[in-house]
Amino acid sequence: MPKIRAKPQPLNKPTLTPWMVALAALLAALEIAPLLLSGGYFEWGRAEALPFISFRAFVLLLGALIVAWRPVRQRAAFYLLLLVSAASSETLLVLALGADNPWPEMLRGLLFGALLAVLIDLVLQAGRRLWKSAPVPLAALIFASFLTPFVIGPLSAIVTPPPEPVKERPELMLMTALPIIWGEGGAFDPESRPAASYQVLDRYYQVRPLDVLDETSLRNRKLLLLAQPRALNPEELVALDAWVRGGGRAVILTDPALVWPTELPLGDIRRPPPVGLLQPLLDHWGLGLAPPLPERRGIVDERVGERKLRLAAPGRFESRGRACSVAQGGLIADCRIGEGRALLVADADLMHDETWVLGEMASDDGRFGRVADNVLAVADMLDRLSGTERTPPGGLVEWADPDADPTLAVLLALLPILAGLGVGLALVLKRRR
Repeated sequence: MPKIRAKPQPLNKPTLTPWMVALAALLAALEIAPLLLSGGYFEWGRAEALPFISFRAFVLLLGALIVAWRPVRQRAAFYLLLLVSAASSETLLVLALGADNPWPEMLRGLLFGALLAVLIDLVLQAGRRLWKSAPVPLAALIFASFLTPFVIGPLSAIVTPPPEPVKERPELMLMTALPIIWGEGGAFDPESRPAASYQVLDRYYQVRPLDVLDETSLRNRKLLLLAQPRALNPEELVALDAWVRGGGRAVILTDPALVWPTELPLGDIRRPPPVGLLQPLLDHWGLGLAPPLPERRGIVDERVGERKLRLAAPGRFESRGRACSVAQGGLIADCRIGEGRALLVADADLMHDETWVLGEMASDDGRFGRVADNVLAVADMLDRLSGTERTPPGGLVEWADPDADPTLAVLLALLPILAGLGVGLALVLKRRR
């Protein structure tokens, strides 16, 4: 009988080679390195991984180009290791900076990365088969030039869901001497535009600017924002007091030391008042307004609930009666006057765009353009007074703890990367032995 020869069994190839383990760690470092080295991430002041995830498409494309010739099992393991390494590093970073709940963002980032890796890999492999003479570069060019806008955009909605549409816009009266409605140039200056603060308010409320406070302008209206107004005459102060006592709701920003930058000359009536001019009303309500303490004469960050305020030389309220109570070290006063209520903040510079917006910002309140929640915290107060129930305007941001140590956070973020490099090196040494 002829001898039956056993078919030789192929040797089981390792799922990942040592250099692929090290490469995954290096690409994970590449995802976080640009922002950390430039300092831009810490300037943003957040404990969120979203800025790093924005580099994920580039990192995955680069990794896919390098491993495109590897078997599918190795490519899949490589993508998984890369995503887990990056997510682990970013999670340790934001936790060290004070994030309370980074897990939903991380899971959305992993899902985004997994779907994107599959799509990139499919395109590159198709390119390898269609253009065998120059497979990888040509496939990469096709992906970058034609498919990126159609793939990245829809997938990005996984990480950054679009804001909910504004269904309810309560009417809001606004009286202010701050140049937020038209800009310093006024309504007839073609170069002037509304401040981002005003644009956000107009997104969530039907804003009705007022020039005069009297019984006619206040009649049948329930919500008012009074932000560093001009000097009110006695009749206006009486009308405002009567309106609040009759059930009106007001948020009042009055600043004892306004540092609002302006190009208008001294004496120009368009300049905002350098000090709050509402002391007669405050005295009537039993509330004093003191200048800022010496250590708070510059830029001050303050946390109010889940919101972060960035203030400039904020003052402090002092309660002199039972009608008003103060909180946040005197920054905020809550006054219940008759049937109405007023929330007061001892700072008006918070409405200046430069205190809370990083660079140019669109007309909405997109969470990517701000370094504080100033005007959104004002919107929260207005919603609370008006009884409006909705998702917090502008969404909530995970802000970094001001006491967190950035150096320690970076060192913790390096642990998964160094672990990957260490494992890769150990595997190389093991093979050589």
